[in-house]
Amino acid sequence: MNIDEAPQGCPQREFSPYALEMDAVSLAYGSVTVLSEVTVGLVRGGVTAVIGPPGSGRSTLLDCATGRRTPTSGWVGPHDRIARPAPGQWDRLPHADPENPELLVADDLEDARPLHAVMALEDQARTVLVTTSSAAVAAAADVTLFLADGRLTDVMCGASAEEIAARLAGLTTRR
Repeated sequence: MNIDEAPQGCPQREFSPYALEMDAVSLAYGSVTVLSEVTVGLVRGGVTAVIGPPGSGRSTLLDCATGRRTPTSGWVGPHDRIARPAPGQWDRLPHADPENPELLVADDLEDARPLHAVMALEDQARTVLVTTSSAAVAAAADVTLFLADGRLTDVMCGASAEEIAARLAGLTTRR
């Protein structure tokens, strides 16, 4: 795939600079590896959901992405301003300032309505990253990243909740 092309099934749009980049990010607590060599690039204006079984490393990935935790190895690039309003307030968000783009994040989102509300704004200065265990929430996103055992295992774009649930059911975790 050419770097200027969207992956198959992903929305075709004019690509903007990344709102967030992580390269080969790993995090370990002693001999326990919680994230292993995760590489992610979020295109500004996109909506990405990270899904995986309990203990897969979803929250840790979000914490490393937003600077709450420092990876053991790898690189997290400079990113847009982090915004963490309660998901219940997302339907009242003003448009993001193109001069000061933001990365809207939520951990363990279990209701797709906040995603639908923020996506209705069609705001290219706002990028959304959520973690979830809900296939319905992940289906509301542009891109779904699958995490298992701290590793990025798959990606789906434009998938239905049923397709995501079937893929998620195939993932196992060692923890």
